Amino acid sequence: MFFHELLLLSWQVWLLWRHLHPSRERPKQPYSLTVYEHHSNRARGPLSVAVEDVHELPDKECNDDAFPVREDCEVDTVCGEAVCHHNQYVTCHVNRCGTCEPVFRGYDNITVNCTRLTPKCRLIHLEMLSKHRTGTMLTGGSLGTEYHPNCDGAGMFRPKQCREEDTKLCWCVNKAGVPVSDQTHDPLKCDRLVTVHVIDIQFTFKGEFTPVAKTMDEIRRQLVLKLDREYTLDKTQILDITVRELYQVVSIRLTDNRTDKEPVDIATVAYYIERDLKSNKFGFEVDGRRLEVARDSVKVLFFHYDHPHMDMMTINPGFAALIVIIALAIIIGVCVSVVVRRKALLERRFQFEVIEVQGQDNHLEQQEATMTYFVM
Repeated sequence: MFFHELLLLSWQVWLLWRHLHPSRERPKQPYSLTVYEHHSNRARGPLSVAVEDVHELPDKECNDDAFPVREDCEVDTVCGEAVCHHNQYVTCHVNRCGTCEPVFRGYDNITVNCTRLTPKCRLIHLEMLSKHRTGTMLTGGSLGTEYHPNCDGAGMFRPKQCREEDTKLCWCVNKAGVPVSDQTHDPLKCDRLVTVHVIDIQFTFKGEFTPVAKTMDEIRRQLVLKLDREYTLDKTQILDITVRELYQVVSIRLTDNRTDKEPVDIATVAYYIERDLKSNKFGFEVDGRRLEVARDSVKVLFFHYDHPHMDMMTINPGFAALIVIIALAIIIGVCVSVVVRRKALLERRFQFEVIEVQGQDNHLEQQEATMTYFVM
């Protein structure tokens, strides 16, 4: 009993001493900050943050001479209003080394530049990490099913992609991550990343709005401004914007312009646009009316000079069945057409023979009548 009371008294004295002499060490896991999408009336509002998952850079990363540790660097002040406009799969980290600025990092602890679009492969990589954490990741299935992409150091797709759960099942992709070969367990050689030269993004407006001649130019102007301001796309990379008169169809064609020193990756821009179109974040106003896109109408077409290496043996069974049905229908149609045509020719030939025989009979009757006349 005495020993227990002595231990309790020692513990209280130690707590009192800690209170009077607080440690200068920072907690290893203070707060957290989660980035979520800010809902506003803007077509593509910024991403705002709530103080739930904030992290501090370790003091050992600081240089005491050039970047000393800032003791007055408060978490709430630095990350409370920090935003990452182009990536919702990052968290705010407090840089206490001299600058006391927010640093955004993904779940893989790699810093993300929030002033530019995150490359498509890296963005999908962070999205898959987020889905792994929330348990919403889909595994297996066909080539179109979600998979965890393999990216290089710059965040671009590697030429060869393989499934995470089956590393021997691989295929080749182009710069946009679109398959250009079949899935195979055989040894596959993807020499280089196939370059995408033109991307065509097509969509239609909802039925209550039909573009007319006077609004077509305004729609084009609004689209150019939107691509320039919100997607950091250089105007020289916009090949063409087509708005079909009296229809709702819009076509945006982007080109891989190599004349710019730092051209924006059009595959990344197309991915952001497609995502915003399908999530109803791409609307804009024309003549005081807000135009909304029919999400089911969105199509993205990729054009490159290299031909895809697809094998007919690995085509999806449903698609293969459709091809077989169409082929059979064509063959049956040709056969029926040939049979009907031959039958028609035979009928015409029979009619001609009947007429010819009747003509011969009439001629013989006339000859017999003439001979009878002379005999009499």
